[in-house]
Amino acid sequence: LAHSLARPCHLLLGGDHGIEREGVSVSPREVTWQQMINFTRGGGGVNMFCRQHGFKLRIVDVGVDYDLSNVEGVINRKIARGTKNFLYEPAMSEMEFDQAIEVGSNLVDECAKEGCRILSIGEMGIGNTSPSSIWMSLMGNIPLKDCIGAGAGLNDDGIRHKYEVLAKSMERYAATEGAAAPDASRMLRYFGG
Repeated sequence: LAHSLARPCHLLLGGDHGIEREGVSVSPREVTWQQMINFTRGGGGVNMFCRQHGFKLRIVDVGVDYDLSNVEGVINRKIARGTKNFLYEPAMSEMEFDQAIEVGSNLVDECAKEGCRILSIGEMGIGNTSPSSIWMSLMGNIPLKDCIGAGAGLNDDGIRHKYEVLAKSMERYAATEGAAAPDASRMLRYFGG
C-alpha cells in the first residue's frame, strides 16, 4: 500500500514571461492572471482533467504580473512579477532561480505530507512556448526552426517573428552565458520563468 499511486495531486504554477513583450504570442500577459482566476472557479481544461481523474489541484502563483494574493484558491509563492526579457538579459537572477527550485521542492513536500504518491506538474503563462522552444533546441540538439510553432494561434508572419526573436536571444545567450560548457541549470535560469 505504501507504494500505491494514492492521493494524486496536480501542481499548476503560474508566471509571466518577459519575452512576451516582444510580441511572440497573440495573447497579452493579462490573460495569465485572468486564466489563474478562471482555474479557481473550475473553468479550465486542467480542472476537468483533475476532476475526471481525482487529482487535487493546487493553483500556485510563482510569478504572475498581477496581485493574486487575495484570490481564494491561489497559493501565493510569488518570486517576482514575471521574468525579465531574455532577449536582453537572463530571465531570472541566480537568487530567483534558486528560490524557484526551493518553492517547487517545498510544494512537492507539502503534497507528500498529505499522502500524495503521484504528482503531475503544469504551468500557465503567456509566452510559455518561447522558453520551451529554446530549451528543446538547446537540450535536444534540434534546429530552432523545428521547435517553434503557432503557440496559441500565431499566423505565418507571427511564427517568423517569433523565430527571429528567439534566434537572436539564443545568439546573445551563446555570446555570454552559453560560452561555457552546456549547463542545464544555466539554460533554465536564462530563459525560464
